[in-house]
Amino acid sequence: MHYSSLLVLLSLSLSFPLLSPSTAKAQDTIAQSSFAPGFWRPAEQLVQEQLNLINRIEGAFYSPNVYQVEATRSQLFLHLGKVERFLNSQYRIPQFLCNNGTPDPDVPAPLTLPQRQVYCNLYVSTQKLEPMVDLLDMRLPMLAGLAAPSTIPLDDQRPGLRLNLATPLRPEFAPVPDFPEPEPPVLGMPTKRPLTDYQRQPLQPAIAPPEAVTQTLLAAREQLLPTLPAFPDSARIIDPGVYSVIPTQSTLGLLPLEPQRYADFLEQSNTGIARIFLAESYQPDPNKLRNRLQSPLPQPFPLTTGVESATDSVPSLALEIENGNFTISLQGLDYGFIVNLGDVSLDELDANLNTIPTLTPEQRDLFLNYRPPNDVEALQIDQRRFYTGKDGIGFVPPLSPPAAIGSEVKLNNTYLVRLIQFQLPEAVLEGEPISRAQRRYLPEILNTPSSDVIVAFQPVHQRLDGSYTVLWCLLYRFSDPQIENLAEYVDLE
Repeated sequence: MHYSSLLVLLSLSLSFPLLSPSTAKAQDTIAQSSFAPGFWRPAEQLVQEQLNLINRIEGAFYSPNVYQVEATRSQLFLHLGKVERFLNSQYRIPQFLCNNGTPDPDVPAPLTLPQRQVYCNLYVSTQKLEPMVDLLDMRLPMLAGLAAPSTIPLDDQRPGLRLNLATPLRPEFAPVPDFPEPEPPVLGMPTKRPLTDYQRQPLQPAIAPPEAVTQTLLAAREQLLPTLPAFPDSARIIDPGVYSVIPTQSTLGLLPLEPQRYADFLEQSNTGIARIFLAESYQPDPNKLRNRLQSPLPQPFPLTTGVESATDSVPSLALEIENGNFTISLQGLDYGFIVNLGDVSLDELDANLNTIPTLTPEQRDLFLNYRPPNDVEALQIDQRRFYTGKDGIGFVPPLSPPAAIGSEVKLNNTYLVRLIQFQLPEAVLEGEPISRAQRRYLPEILNTPSSDVIVAFQPVHQRLDGSYTVLWCLLYRFSDPQIENLAEYVDLE
């Protein structure tokens, strides 16, 4: 009896590889219901992690910071192990299922054709990333000789880092002293420059990653992108894009699929999508080690939809992220105020601000009835009042002000902001003297396009660099503010 059972099992095992393709596909269809719940969710997480990791690896090759390179190497090593365990749990021999990177539908496996596609693309992409572990390891001694202006904080260490904090890097340059936060400059008064005791500012290194590394990472990323349509509709995989791409006015720093994802919202009038960056993206900290080949951003991106003006002034979404807060960027005479409305849909807002339950009467009165003065000195007084939060316009001591220039960042919350902006002429900003021959053109020289708008925005996605993608809608545009005494602040020869 025992011998006959062995013969039956042997005959079944021999006949299994000879099953026809149609029979194998039928078995796959029968088995997919039990394997699908254990495939899609971990596959979605691993593909998202791998896209993020490819972005981090490219950033590590651009970075002169030895700690960032070491952290990325450790993350890549752990991630490769997770992917390998997942692949083995679905099919033991990826080389058989993925013939030259292409899924073979005739190989018996408990995976549907879309699952095989995701399985094989993830496998091939991972194979391309494996050499990056050694390349990152080889990069560590190259960066160890750089004199970092500051060492890694003890509370910022990550598991798996092989760092010797007993002998930290010594700075080559004396660090720039920590001065108080600069306040908005005052027109007509020279800017105070604090004296310092350092000989020269830190010279940041210039590092270009090897071309072969960039091409390999690009190939690993492009291997994953075709798998995204194979996932169920419930999947929310976001491609962080290429690290080295510098945001421009044409791209607005957006991911390729972001405008498509919010197409229904963007079809409405006076709406748009933008990206809000960290404050250090515009003015890098001289004491933080960075690659000087990565140029800082010039200015915030403009509101590009439905903001036509008689003065041809297009306001910008002049916001930045500083210390975990959305903050209005104070440039020249620009200022404004912002409040967090909480969980409120952008579609529920109107120009009268009547349908916002979280907006207090004092805040609504400030947003709708505040009028900027037409005098330079009065404008700067208001700018400083909102900047400092001291009592003044709209402020009722000892209560807190109804609105300020900043509010804590919270994903998917809606924010209401009033932005007052002036494009001051160079003659005022730079203090350039105006000759007698140029005086006849003084009105044109002192032309100051301006804007005053109420905008609502909602952060919908946080990027790996700390920036946020936001949806915005223009609720109301006031008449353009005017400055009547700007001529008093120019130098006439």
